[in-house]
Amino acid sequence: MAETQPPRTISDLDVEAAIHHATTNYAPLMHDRHRVKFSVDEGVVTLSGYVKAAPTYRYLLNHIDDVKGVKEVVVQDFYSDEEIRRDVGQAVPPGVLVTLEYGSVILSGNLPADAQAEDIVKRVALVPGVHRVLTSFVNG
Repeated sequence: MAETQPPRTISDLDVEAAIHHATTNYAPLMHDRHRVKFSVDEGVVTLSGYVKAAPTYRYLLNHIDDVKGVKEVVVQDFYSDEEIRRDVGQAVPPGVLVTLEYGSVILSGNLPADAQAEDIVKRVALVPGVHRVLTSFVNG
């Protein structure tokens, strides 16, 4: 009877190093890398932070799973500025411009006469992923 050996477990440090290597070699992530955080606990990767583009967001979700030793990926407070911009765009009236930088929103442009800046800021602040809202309105 042949003896079977238990499968070799991969340490969390090795999983983390492999994820770091995989993300370092993905050029579109170059500028976002410092905004993405991940931790590994018993093979479970928790991913959080911000990226600019939706394809980069999807790349991370699709490829971290492929790293040897990853048992599960938990997405916790991980956002794409493109998706946040879309959601913020639905929370502001026409004429208001939305600029985004890793979850920080700048609202500018023409503030409609019947709109209150404070109300718009409150609505925008409720959008998932938004952590700061600044305004620079021209009253119209």
